[in-house]
Amino acid sequence: MGTDETAVDAAAVSGFWHASASRMVEFHVSGLPVPQGSMRSFIVGKGKNARPVITSSSKGLPQWRQMVALRAQEVAGKTFEGPVSVRLEFLLPKPKSAPKRRRIYATKRPDLDKLIRSVLDSITHVLIEDDSQVVEITAVKDYGPPGVHVTISAIE
Repeated sequence: MGTDETAVDAAAVSGFWHASASRMVEFHVSGLPVPQGSMRSFIVGKGKNARPVITSSSKGLPQWRQMVALRAQEVAGKTFEGPVSVRLEFLLPKPKSAPKRRRIYATKRPDLDKLIRSVLDSITHVLIEDDSQVVEITAVKDYGPPGVHVTISAIE
């Protein structure tokens, strides 16, 4: 088997498109994942006293982002430089109304893209310098014990 075939096999096994990863970090955060909702801004005051105020519509977002950032700091040696691949596995509590014997998918809120945004913003300046470094992302939303499993790999 040639080296090219080995690289493809390694990529298939790891679940990442890029086979060569010189550094990989994995961690799990338990707790209910909170999506990063839309930011809203408005002006408070009039005239010279007017100032912009920016708020987030998600309750619990600051606490969730802090939990993710603290867990990321525990495993971070240094920030990744260059392109990275990210895999996120979100687990949400199964609704009580869900059937017990049939497989159901997590098609209700929160939106997967907003969950991704909250985690990427949490690990920015902790594990990665900027979320523009993420050139590949795989994300899954399913039911199970609430939390997120994060895997970040450097791409060479």
